[in-house]
Amino acid sequence: MASSRARARRAGVQVTGEDNLQQLAARLRPLTEKKIRIGMQGDAELAMIASVHEYGSMKMNIPARSFIGTGKKKGQAPIGKLVRVGVTEIAHGRKSIDALFAEIGAVGLDRMVKNFNRIKQPALSARYAAHKTGPRKLLQRDEDLRDSLTFDVVPKGE
Repeated sequence: MASSRARARRAGVQVTGEDNLQQLAARLRPLTEKKIRIGMQGDAELAMIASVHEYGSMKMNIPARSFIGTGKKKGQAPIGKLVRVGVTEIAHGRKSIDALFAEIGAVGLDRMVKNFNRIKQPALSARYAAHKTGPRKLLQRDEDLRDSLTFDVVPKGE
């Protein structure tokens, strides 16, 4: 999976005088130690195919049909909402960090798969479509690519 830039946002957890700040800090600190990676995993050939579809290829005259980058963008809003609620739940001891990370990964993966299933543009070129046999699928090995989409939770240093 490709590395990405780190980003931090405020979750808006409110603290009252009844809260033990040391206990609160201990509950929230592990959030900074891990990250969720959402992307694809597969063999070298599948990784090359995914890269060509994601970024296109001038040499092979293949336009970009991004499914990872655009899926990531479509997942940002629902993941942001999930994080704001989840961090508050963790702060109050009502949710585990592992549960929040699993929910974030599942939502992000769901958005990416839905985005993958909607890819219709750019269409096959008329020249390529005339020579192509079988189904007129836009993405080569589309079932393998869809099945390779996954998420995992790893330490921040990876």
